Amino acid sequence: MKGQLADHPLAELIREISTKRLSGTLRLENAQARAVIYFERTTVVFAASNIRNLRLREYLSKNNLISKKELTSMGANGSDIALAKALSAKGALTQTQAEGLLANLVADVLRVALLWTEGNWEFDQRAHLGEEVRLNIDVRKLVREAAHRLPVSFVGTRFKNPGETLSRSPQTVDDQTFLPAESFLLSRLDAPTSLEQLLAVSGLPELDALRTIYGLALGDVIKGHFWQPAFRDVARGAEDAEPPVPVIQEQGTSAPWTIEKDDHHLRQFLERVESAEEHYDVLDLTPNAGAEQIKEVYYSLARSYHPDRFHLKSATSLQARLSAAFARVTQAYETLSDPTTRSTYDASLERKRQFSGVPSKPKLPIAEEDYSNAGDALPDRQSTDPEREFHEGMGALQQGRFKAALPHLATAARMDPADARYRAYYGRALAGSDATRRLAETEISAAVKLDPSNALYRTMLAELYFELKFFKRAQAELDRALQLDPNAARANQLRRKMARTRYGDG
Repeated sequence: MKGQLADHPLAELIREISTKRLSGTLRLENAQARAVIYFERTTVVFAASNIRNLRLREYLSKNNLISKKELTSMGANGSDIALAKALSAKGALTQTQAEGLLANLVADVLRVALLWTEGNWEFDQRAHLGEEVRLNIDVRKLVREAAHRLPVSFVGTRFKNPGETLSRSPQTVDDQTFLPAESFLLSRLDAPTSLEQLLAVSGLPELDALRTIYGLALGDVIKGHFWQPAFRDVARGAEDAEPPVPVIQEQGTSAPWTIEKDDHHLRQFLERVESAEEHYDVLDLTPNAGAEQIKEVYYSLARSYHPDRFHLKSATSLQARLSAAFARVTQAYETLSDPTTRSTYDASLERKRQFSGVPSKPKLPIAEEDYSNAGDALPDRQSTDPEREFHEGMGALQQGRFKAALPHLATAARMDPADARYRAYYGRALAGSDATRRLAETEISAAVKLDPSNALYRTMLAELYFELKFFKRAQAELDRALQLDPNAARANQLRRKMARTRYGDG
């Protein structure tokens, strides 16, 4: 079995080999660099590379564990495992030291190979490691880390369907190795949720959220069907049998992830991007394009013209032109999808036109509804100020634009989860939609725990329970709120509403 890393990168291969409980040897080649990884029934047992810095001799020399003279006496040939065993037998290294060095070596080989998105792979079930080696390597953590370092444009191509339903793996438990962003995102996934909705409540810039979701999916923490299997014809025992993984295909295509566009359209795309002077021209948009339109155009271009989809042309000059063109597309999207960087970019264009005497391009006024949807596109914001995000979210929330408020308030809550205001109003925004209302109780309850003497937060929780028709819970929280502040207008308004409902008047 063999294929291209552009279609099946190492992280996806590791996940599939582990899921299908395969044993064998996976060989990778990226230009002059090579790596070989050995599997035994779901486990990576060893890995090696021809990269000089990823050889045991270099590790020993770098850490001053063995003198150069002694290393020379061991001979220049031989595998890393053989060298480790020889040094352990001579007493130059303890067995614990040897195993620790080999584990670090294997982890570094994987870290490098996990970032390869070009080159070839080949898996042989008949080839196995001839040595008895068992190393303690957290491969799932390495895979998740790699997802955060892969090119944004590549990660974006791994998600074809925004309506794809995601769920937590049944065996997922709290893991101290999870990054804060991973833990926060998983806390939003207590029930099956669409990719689009998970992005909305993640509190992360969209591209960061996609990387986080990709890493968790690769680590088998999140379940979903994102990519085409590499080993569709592998013979497996009955004890390993499981239903085939469904493959999502775009309408009118016969081979997902290897779509070949008509060369005429492809060359038109290349000529337009190469001749473009501005980011708007690169994306074929007008300066008044809304955030949602920018997002739709980018993902449409990624589905049609991402270089990884044209691996069959990898030996042609067309591939180099396509890679350069899509780099411009990605740069344009990252600039225009962020309101701050877009504003700076627009100002620089205007200064350039004034200096050159070229009249400004007409910029039509954006309709009010476009402003209301600007937050819905989840721009890749780089804000590090949770208070600013909170105020932006509150502005939208006060206007009743719950969906626009959601990403801002989610970001504030993620950045400072100990602030009761952020958690309470994030919960209120979640309560504004049937799709996310189930998550609202967690956030508002967290605010109550952080500030138990705040009557408003208890009233907000009572309102949520009332909306969910949990009337006893609503009454209990309302009573607590009124005990804290008998004159609270909002609590008394809810009390009257509940009384009318109880007696059939409302």
